[in-house]
Amino acid sequence: MKRPATILLLPSVTILGAFFVLPLIWILILSFLGSSPTGEVVGEFTLGNYARFLTDSYYLTDLLWRTIRLAAVATLFSVLVGYVGALLIVRADPAAQRWMILLVMLPLWVNLVVRTLALMVVLGRTGPLNQLLVGLGIADRPLQLLYNETAVVIGMIQVAVPFVVMAIYGVLQSIPRQLEHAAMTVGATPLAAFRRVTLPLSVPGILAGSVLAFGINIESFVVPILLGGGRVRFMSVAAYETATVSNNLPFAATIGIILLVVAMALLGLYQWAVRSAGRAAPALQAG
Repeated sequence: MKRPATILLLPSVTILGAFFVLPLIWILILSFLGSSPTGEVVGEFTLGNYARFLTDSYYLTDLLWRTIRLAAVATLFSVLVGYVGALLIVRADPAAQRWMILLVMLPLWVNLVVRTLALMVVLGRTGPLNQLLVGLGIADRPLQLLYNETAVVIGMIQVAVPFVVMAIYGVLQSIPRQLEHAAMTVGATPLAAFRRVTLPLSVPGILAGSVLAFGINIESFVVPILLGGGRVRFMSVAAYETATVSNNLPFAATIGIILLVVAMALLGLYQWAVRSAGRAAPALQAG
């Protein structure tokens, strides 16, 4: 019975290996090679690309740290917005739930470039948001809401929120409402019952949504290019420009590998957190 199953998996494994694993191995090898002034790859082993990245404050502070920082901030707000959205969906009646889930998934059916361009219109100096702020007297004149870190964070939030909502919604839906009711019967307020029962039990969904959002945000490419306007440099954008403008493929590969290592480190942290939450949830339910 194992042979037919292996044969069925063979096409997907072959495609994954040919279009993901092998290119990734080549990028790793390329990151340890040099580059001539004319852009040609020099077939000699070197650690110069990594040394250049790790010893230059621009790459560490202005590039890597900014990428991690903005991705983390966007992830935090994505989780907050996504948790509230998932909670509203779970607490709604079944008919409303279907429509609310449809609204959450609807942005995913629109091309990311189109969605980001639409957000540029909203945040522009003559856009509806600035008109609203000026009309309400909050601002004396249109604000510069584009081509800065705030615009990039807003763009990443709108990309990640649907994924966070669905990750948390699945966990919240599996938590029996009777647990909150039982807590309230012994004197807990609705807020205390939520804080001590529902919130701890939904930690796996929060962690899953957080890692998913951070993974999307840290490798964001379209959002920083369009909403950052070239002023907010990201690792992904730097890798692209290094490969196409500077024609330095080995150093572009180095940037990509470092970005991958950061993502893998986060995945390891996520697995540890999920195991910890998995051990704590049964104890809470038993109590």
